[in-house]
Amino acid sequence: MARSKTTTSTRKLTAETLVALGPESLARLILTQAEADPLFARAVRMAMAAKEDVSSLAHEIDKRLKTIRRSTRFLDWDKVRPLARELDQLRESIVGPLAEQSTKLAIEQMRLFLSLAESVYERADDSNGSLGDVFCQGGEDLGALWVRAGDQDPASLAAEILSLIEADGYGVFDGLPAAASPALGKEGRAAMRSLLLERRGALSGDQLRRHNYKANWLLPALADLDDDVDAFIATVDPERRNALLNAEVAERLIAHDRATEALEWIDAPADRGYNERQLVDLRLKALETLGRTEEARAQRRQIFERWLDSDSLRAWLKSLPDFEDFEAEQQALDFVVGHPDPALALHFLIGWPELKRAAKLVLERLDQLEGRRYDILRPAAAALEADYPGAATLLYRRLVAGVVDRASSKYYPYAARDYHAAAALAHAIEGDPAVPSHTDWTAELRRQHGRKMGFWSLVEGRVSR
Repeated sequence: MARSKTTTSTRKLTAETLVALGPESLARLILTQAEADPLFARAVRMAMAAKEDVSSLAHEIDKRLKTIRRSTRFLDWDKVRPLARELDQLRESIVGPLAEQSTKLAIEQMRLFLSLAESVYERADDSNGSLGDVFCQGGEDLGALWVRAGDQDPASLAAEILSLIEADGYGVFDGLPAAASPALGKEGRAAMRSLLLERRGALSGDQLRRHNYKANWLLPALADLDDDVDAFIATVDPERRNALLNAEVAERLIAHDRATEALEWIDAPADRGYNERQLVDLRLKALETLGRTEEARAQRRQIFERWLDSDSLRAWLKSLPDFEDFEAEQQALDFVVGHPDPALALHFLIGWPELKRAAKLVLERLDQLEGRRYDILRPAAAALEADYPGAATLLYRRLVAGVVDRASSKYYPYAARDYHAAAALAHAIEGDPAVPSHTDWTAELRRQHGRKMGFWSLVEGRVSR
C-alpha cells in the first residue's frame, strides 16, 4: 500500500509540525530528553531564564561559566567535544538572547567566557581544534558586541584590546581588532598603533621578543583595516624582506593603482621557490594594469610553459593577431607533449581536450608515467577509451602495475577494477602492434605476480568497475 504523502509530510520535524503537537506533548518530550542529556537540560534552563528577565539569564550563564572555571579534571581528546559544544552553547546564549536584552551584560559575560580559555586549554587535549574554534569565535563576538554597544572611547578601547592580545597565548583574540574595527575607528586604530610603538621602545630582551611577535602581525593588520598601503609597507623590515612579503606588498600596491611600484617589489631579489606562481601572476596583473600589452602577452606564455596552465594559454592565444592563433595553438600543444612532467602534460591534453596528442604521449612516454598518479591516469584512460582504446588500455595496465609492483594490498580492489577495465577493451586492441594482447599481458602479469593471491582473487571474483 502506498504511503500517504500527507502523512509523510506531517512527520517532518519543522517548527509548524512541532507546534501542532501541543504544549503538553512537547513538554513531556523535552523533559524526557533533558533527563537523558545534561547539555540539553542546561540549554532548556537557559531558554527558561531568557523568558524570565535579563538578570536571570545572565545569572544562569555566569553560574555555569564559573563552574567550568573551577573544574580541574583533565579532559582527553574524546571528552573535549562535549565541552566544546557546551561552551559554544553558552557563547550563543551570550551573543543571542542576552545581547538582545542587554549589550552591557553580554559584554561582561563574554569577557568572563573568554577568560576561561587559558585554564580550559591547560586541562584539555584540543588536538582537533574544537575548543580553539569556539574561543576564537568568542573573541570576534566580543568585538561585535563592542560595536553594537556604541559610545566607546576609541583610545580606551584600543588600550583594552591591546592588553587582551598581549596576554593571549592561544590566539583567542587574533580576530578581535578586525571585529572591533568599526568601534575603534581610525582614531582608535591610530591609538593602538602608537601604543604598540611606544611599548616597543620601552622593552628589551625576552619582553621585546614577545612584544614583537604580537606587533609583527598586529601592525600590518591595522594598516589593512585603514586600507593604508604605505603604513603596511612601513611594517616591513628591509633586512627581513622575502618573496612572501614582497608579494603581499605588491598585491596591495596593485589594488591602489600603484602597479609600477608593485613591479619593483615583485622583481626584487628573493628566494621565489615557495611562491613563484603567486609572483608571476601578480606581475601579469601589474603589466595588464599598466597597459604593457606585449610584456603581458609574454608573461602569459611563460606561465603556460612553466605550469601548463590552460587559462593562460587561452588568454595568450586570444591576444594574438588574427590568423596566428591556430598555428600558435598547434605549436603550444606540441610543447605540452614534450613537457618534463608527462602526467601533468597528459592532464592538460585531456582537459583541453586534445585526445590525439594525449594518446601519442601515452604511447611514447608510458614508462615515464608514474602508476601512482591515479588521479590523472584513471580519468585519462576513461576519456581515451572510445577513440584511442590502445592508449586507454596501456594506462589501465599502468595503474595495475603501480599497485601490484608495490604489493599494496590496500589498493588491490582498485587494481582489480583497472584490470577489468583493460579487459573490456581487449577486442578493440586486437591487431594493434603497439599494445600486447590482453591474453599475453595477463600471462606476463601472472608470471611476475602470481603469488599475490589477494589481487587475483579479486580479479577472478569479477569485481565491478
